[in-house]
Amino acid sequence: VNMSRKLSKSERSLIKDLYRIGAIKFGNFTLKSGKKSPYYIDLRILSSYPSVLSDTGKIMGRKIRRLSEEPNRLCGIPAAGLAIANAISLRTGIPVCYTRKEPTIYKDLAKHLHQIFTLKIKEKTEHHFTFDYRDGYGDGFQDAIEEVEKLSGFKTHGITRYVDGEMKEGDKILLIDDLITTATSKLEARDLVHLEAERRKINVDVTGVYVLIDREQGGKETLEKEDLPLYSIATIREVASVLKEDGILDEKLYKTIVDYTLAERKTLGLE
Repeated sequence: VNMSRKLSKSERSLIKDLYRIGAIKFGNFTLKSGKKSPYYIDLRILSSYPSVLSDTGKIMGRKIRRLSEEPNRLCGIPAAGLAIANAISLRTGIPVCYTRKEPTIYKDLAKHLHQIFTLKIKEKTEHHFTFDYRDGYGDGFQDAIEEVEKLSGFKTHGITRYVDGEMKEGDKILLIDDLITTATSKLEARDLVHLEAERRKINVDVTGVYVLIDREQGGKETLEKEDLPLYSIATIREVASVLKEDGILDEKLYKTIVDYTLAERKTLGLE
């Protein structure tokens, strides 16, 4: 199947440029989750290649102009998503705001501390130790976790601002990021936009999510359940197809990437 047939000449050229600068690599990689992957995508390096970043803004901007519901504001998700949003803005004139990192950092920290806390309780229970709530992993530790959660603002509005930049009444906001895997960070960004709108006492509408590459690992389907459309320049299988057709990827490696993607989707119940 020619999976890249719907891609334009400029989109195909951009994919080859991303490979050329090392933003897309193929081989044997261990992801943060500990899982193995036959490819690795690092679009954070785009800022080190201004001409490729500029082309990204032009190509993604062109697609935005063709959307049935055109946004009047972009919201970049730091860090790679902010650089891409700015590149699109310079090409289209659509203004940009961006979500702040602090809320998600505090949220992740609270989650990590909670895991440590739970593990300590489990260890003590398994070794038949008496769990003493004064030993540093009790009430005090739980209180600390709750304080960190408050700082995130997701539950308590504990942070002064969730989004930097202008937002106005009635804005139709399109979230911009580099790639999508599970969509967790995209839904967090949507929540931050809504929290900020509430804080500013205005109404805005998040109209969708737009990424450069879709890893095809459930993100699109997760967003659809939340009534958020996903737009992307290419899926990982389309990327592999373009590079195979151009003689960059051999048949064996192309098949490895397709098989890996299908296996991941099957595990998630998507195939």
